[in-house]
Amino acid sequence: MLLRFVLFVVAFVIGVVLLAPLDKWLLPRIKGPLADAGADLRLDGLHFALPAGIRATGVGVDTGAGGVDIDSIYFGIWRDFNASACGGQIKGDVARDRLVLNLSKVDPSRCVRFGKMALESTLDGSMTLSGVDLLHPVFGRDSSAHIDVTSDGGIFRGVLPHAGAGGADLPLGEWEFSELVLRATLTGSELSVEEGHTLTSGVKWELLGASLPSSDARGGLKVDFRARQVDDNPRSRALIGLMPKSTVDAEGWHNYRVVGSMNAPRVIAVN
Repeated sequence: MLLRFVLFVVAFVIGVVLLAPLDKWLLPRIKGPLADAGADLRLDGLHFALPAGIRATGVGVDTGAGGVDIDSIYFGIWRDFNASACGGQIKGDVARDRLVLNLSKVDPSRCVRFGKMALESTLDGSMTLSGVDLLHPVFGRDSSAHIDVTSDGGIFRGVLPHAGAGGADLPLGEWEFSELVLRATLTGSELSVEEGHTLTSGVKWELLGASLPSSDARGGLKVDFRARQVDDNPRSRALIGLMPKSTVDAEGWHNYRVVGSMNAPRVIAVN
């Protein structure tokens, strides 16, 4: 009888702990630093979870440029986490100034919002972020990130606002791609690309490098990339025709640059 009573008390305490409304206690402390960085956090619930951690459900982070939605994420006491998001799994570990992400079958179109653009694909790979105070998430000169992501293919669609001639929106249409590879390192505001390419409707695209503006900058965005027709067909000609007019270099590449700001990028030709 005593043993049953003890087990009942233990089970009751565990149940109370697991059902404790942590969102009412912890959410205000978490939202403050994110708001300082220009992000708004929302979630449906936050509770203790087995084996030893807390679980948040219905998580969303919104910024002026976009946002991300996460179905469920578990944080363990050893700073590991496991999230169900974007139709796949995101695992990793987190410290005060370091974040490691491992992606498995993650489809950005199901959870990431960035302007009027969408990438429908399954991504695998890893990302490591260092030198950023995650309680005050601002990417500074001492920050760095390493990205290693691949995909077998998918669909890209969208519109670049104010990126066309005279500041008009630039419709990108809907395009299938057969592969995607991005291996790059971001140090401070400079992105150096080891390998970054995709193949779309007979056009090969390569990312060459980028300079990203600070969060409070109105300009300073610079992303260099190039495109080359590897198959001369109506789709590839139409795709090149959507871009600003440019001259072709000796190797057959059209060179472009994205300038402006993160909220209002513009694509120009680099001749």
